Order: sequence, then structure tokens, then C-alpha cells
Amino acid sequence: MVYHVLQITKAGHKALLSTCWYLDYLETGGDWKKYYKCEPLSFKGTAEQKQLVIGGEACMWGESVDETNVVQRIFPRASAAAEKLWSPQDDFRNIHQVESRLDVHTCRMKRRRIPAQPPNGPGFCLL
Repeated sequence: MVYHVLQITKAGHKALLSTCWYLDYLETGGDWKKYYKCEPLSFKGTAEQKQLVIGGEACMWGESVDETNVVQRIFPRASAAAEKLWSPQDDFRNIHQVESRLDVHTCRMKRRRIPAQPPNGPGFCLL
């Protein structure tokens, strides 16, 4: 992943990172944390090369999902990637604060009838 971004930006091209946000790689118990911890600028490029990284995207592949579970697989994982991408790089985030925000956001999605998975294990929402 990092090698490709390094080579692309070294050639002077803009880059959009997606490999660390493939949402179909599932684990149990708060697997959103690995998506949040991905740092798009953690490659050994120059400041000019890092300016060429224009963002990232969360990707969902269809080998293990269908219309019955795709939304639950995407959320809250994509929410963690979105918070990471929309936050300033120097903005220090305590992982426990992120856990709390994702719990609140998941409940918000459920109130809007978006069937998001619980981000941190069993929990409850006041609907």
C-alpha cells in the first residue's frame, strides 16, 4: 500500500488511498479501529509528495455480501474512515472518544432506519 503511494507521488501524480479501507476484511469486536488508525501520509515521501495525496475512500467488495447485509458491513466501518479522512492530521484523537462518537452515530443511523452494526460489541440505543 505505502509503496504504491510512494511510487505514484514520486512520479508527480495525485493519489487517492483505498487499500487500508477495504471494508470486506472483517474481524470481530470493534474492527473499525484498524480503519481509523490508517494514516494516508505514513509513507517516506517528501512534503511535496504528501501534498499529492488528495484523500482516501472506503471500498466494499461484493464477494461476501448481498442485499441482506451490505449496509451493516459498511457501517460503522466507513464512519471510522470518514472521521479519519475529515479530521486534520495533527488533530490528536483519543480512541475512547472515537468509540463514544461511533456509538452515538450508530444510534443516530438506527433512528434513521440505517441498519448499522454495533461498533463496540453489544450495546443499546434509545430509539
